[in-house]
Amino acid sequence: MTIHAGSETLDIVIRMLAGLWGEGRAPISVQFAPLSEGEVIDAGDFAIDCFPVRHRDTDSFGFSFQSPARRHRLSDRLAALGVPDGPMRGELAAGRRVTIEGRTIDPEDVLGSPSGGKKLVVIGDTETTEGLSSHVADSDLLVIEATFLDRDAPTARDYGHLTAAEAARFAAANNVQQLVLTHLSGRYEDDEILAEAARIFPSVRIAADLDRVAV
Repeated sequence: MTIHAGSETLDIVIRMLAGLWGEGRAPISVQFAPLSEGEVIDAGDFAIDCFPVRHRDTDSFGFSFQSPARRHRLSDRLAALGVPDGPMRGELAAGRRVTIEGRTIDPEDVLGSPSGGKKLVVIGDTETTEGLSSHVADSDLLVIEATFLDRDAPTARDYGHLTAAEAARFAAANNVQQLVLTHLSGRYEDDEILAEAARIFPSVRIAADLDRVAV
């Protein structure tokens, strides 16, 4: 197992594991990968980036999962321009020009508009949304904490958390399509949190264990 986290958090995890089993003696092989802002993984079909969030002086991160938009080949244009099946079509799909009998064909001539890219952003504990818009803007789904109601905003500040209204305003301001709220305080009924957020951002739900949400 590989654990990705900020260096300070990894130090805590390493000490915890050593306390359970002894240093380096966990029952499975464990690797530690320190995070810094930027790309974590590029798997081709999707990439994961991370970015720092502020939560009570911890080295906490939010994560952006993004799949690239694709430009599909237009069969009628390929046929009209005489591009045969095979490697040339692959070159055009990859964004490279090809030459047929002295004619140069650009990818723009045979590719449709970009479509299909999706963006999911997950932010756990955070005391503010300041500086996070560039990571969240235009996301298809935002998962973020909403620990308190707005009437308890001073308490939220003291504990380093957001209110449901703040989370909803943040989603509305950044052209988010769907909002999922997590980390709710047990002092409230879920319906109270949901109602406060929905008044500002209607496309909202509260996360539950084993949820499946279409992006």
